[in-house]
Amino acid sequence: MKRSGGNLDRSSAIKPRSDKRAKFMREVRAPLVKRLRDEGHPCEIGQMLADVGHDRVRHCQREVQGLHERRKRSAGGSLIKPENLVPACNLCNGWIEEATGEDRELLLELGLIVRAGDPEWDELGKAGDEENVDG
Repeated sequence: MKRSGGNLDRSSAIKPRSDKRAKFMREVRAPLVKRLRDEGHPCEIGQMLADVGHDRVRHCQREVQGLHERRKRSAGGSLIKPENLVPACNLCNGWIEEATGEDRELLLELGLIVRAGDPEWDELGKAGDEENVDG
């Protein structure tokens, strides 16, 4: 059976991370995550789930491994504004990305997912990020 269409039939390689994005991740985001880890910050998502009695908390790795973006970068979310970033372990952050149904509704209620039209939408955008990173 021949497979056709979709992303599986790519004729070109996936575009690598731009030099500018790689530099940003290396010089800004990675040091931020390292600082949070060194200071002993916990995964805040796991704590929020524990506070509401959600059983997903049992999978939390407890330590910061990255940052969850409440307004996604693909939706114009800031990569540096503290209001948009939630210290997270990889399992909790991955769970948020895949959540559906009642779980997704809970994440919206907790403010872990922000959508267009929400009161914080504009505040969490990337406007002004360049000035804050470069100067």
